Amino acid sequence: MAGEKVDPCSSARADAACTHFSLDLTIDFAAKTISGSTTLTVEIRGDDVRELHLDGKDLSIDATTLADSGERLDLVEKATPLGMDYTIHLPAGLEKGSSVKVKLVYSTSPLASGVQWLRPEQTAVKEHPFMFTQCQAIHARSLMPCQDTPAFKCTYDATMRTPKGLRALMSAKLVDENLNAGDNISLFKFEQKTAIPTYLLAIVAGSLFSRDLSERCRVWGEQGTVDKAAYEFEEVEKMLGAAEELLGPYVWERYDMVVLPPSFPYGGMENPMLTFLTPTLLAGDRSLVNVVVHEIVHSWTGNLVTSSTWEHFWLNEGFTVFCERKILGRLEGRLERHLAAYEGLNALRDSVEHFGEDSPYTALCPKFDGSLDPDDVFSSVPYEKGSNFLFYLESIVGEEAMNDFLKKYVIRFSHKSITTDDFQKFFTEFFADKAEALKQVQWEEWYNRPGMPIVKNKFDDTLVTKATNAADEFIAKTDFEGFTFDYGFSTMQEIVFYDHLLQKQSVPAAPIKFLMKSRFPNTSNAELRFRILSLCMKANLTEFNKQVIDFLTSQGRMKFVRPLFRLFAKVPGNAYKATEVFKAHRSQYHNIAAAMLAKDLGL
Repeated sequence: MAGEKVDPCSSARADAACTHFSLDLTIDFAAKTISGSTTLTVEIRGDDVRELHLDGKDLSIDATTLADSGERLDLVEKATPLGMDYTIHLPAGLEKGSSVKVKLVYSTSPLASGVQWLRPEQTAVKEHPFMFTQCQAIHARSLMPCQDTPAFKCTYDATMRTPKGLRALMSAKLVDENLNAGDNISLFKFEQKTAIPTYLLAIVAGSLFSRDLSERCRVWGEQGTVDKAAYEFEEVEKMLGAAEELLGPYVWERYDMVVLPPSFPYGGMENPMLTFLTPTLLAGDRSLVNVVVHEIVHSWTGNLVTSSTWEHFWLNEGFTVFCERKILGRLEGRLERHLAAYEGLNALRDSVEHFGEDSPYTALCPKFDGSLDPDDVFSSVPYEKGSNFLFYLESIVGEEAMNDFLKKYVIRFSHKSITTDDFQKFFTEFFADKAEALKQVQWEEWYNRPGMPIVKNKFDDTLVTKATNAADEFIAKTDFEGFTFDYGFSTMQEIVFYDHLLQKQSVPAAPIKFLMKSRFPNTSNAELRFRILSLCMKANLTEFNKQVIDFLTSQGRMKFVRPLFRLFAKVPGNAYKATEVFKAHRSQYHNIAAAMLAKDLGL
């Protein structure tokens, strides 16, 4: 009889856990497939275990055997709402505590949800094809048969083959390479000796070049972007050092980054030893590097200490945002930390308004029933509501004590997957001397009540007030002759300036037209350009449709394209145009982004 499921979003059972996988794969750009084998080392954790349950999605399984003997194993495929449940019948007599190696020969689909294939013309240099993966949340199952849940962690090794002239990188250490391995291929070997959940598996292949930033930090990118990236992220070693001061030693040996083509759907992805970054961070003035701080912090909160299921995702993201802003405060000052927290509340408010304040998906710990894809409810809620919860707890126990807790928390739960209950138990034990003060914490309300946080934290609004007062004065202006947009704001203050305008019922056309004439052309900062264009659409200024379409089709970062497409479609006369723009450019968006955009547009 099968063991207990460990995760509503996975077929994996508690009685048989993968602890290591060994990949031997070939990347085929012509066929848009990755094919070869994975050999799983499975630890038997129960009595009389006869079944191994794996997740899959759009895979072709050609053979399933015992790796050591070659003995064929029966595999039964069963469709689930989130892919396939592969049930492999194991040999009898496996004792609890023993392990068995299972080899599967397989191929991915050209439509694998976790892979994007780019034609040469979709890249920066436009000479070579490019591919990259995105496994979070549950897309590793489209790359390989696996236990696609953060409840289990695995070490891995991999042999990757690419067409000659193209380089492969992974979320692992490169241990060998042969750029001329015969048959017109290049061969790369990798090892990841620290156990990770499957969503942190990452592969990228293309014409890639690197620049060293320090002894342990390097940035990769296409020829047209790598030098820009090296300038933008020059201070990453300083950021890494600040994170170590807060959270303890960095255990991953290297911190490398790769700037992907514009279709990458996120700001960053914290793949161990190879952070994925969007080129929308290349503002030319290092004004958006806070995203890198966020991904660095994930090296501790998320990658070392991991939420056991997506219902506890806030343990990854809420902790990371909270610590990221602590680091920001240390590097740039306390007021900048509080400014970022205020802006985060704006993002949270937008998410709550999008889902509805009573939506269960705005709870800190949403419930999954096995049919809901975590991507469908991805939002700022676990990030910002989680960070606000931790800020609230810090206000009770004190900042110095909270800093001490963070290091002990990482030590206690490193290399483990945990639940919210695990966090709460450790927190209350650690602060046993503050038990009386902690009686005021409404734990269950924080975890389960939808909508905005139940406690409104008090942030220092000095920098916020300057930005919002300036915004109010700006929209009251009627004559812009000789006016210069020069408030001396930091990027975050300017973001608050625009967000304050976006929260208003309406903004006069004249100030927005001034911004499009005098500010929009003079900044490469994607965060600022996105907000100015959002103001145009909120004011129904269709004369700027072209600039909006250019922005929507020049990159695929969901933070920008999803809300801007929705605003664009709401403008009278634009609904059909928005649909046509999306259909014409759908192939340039990542599969994850394309699926979300289709839902946003009602397709």
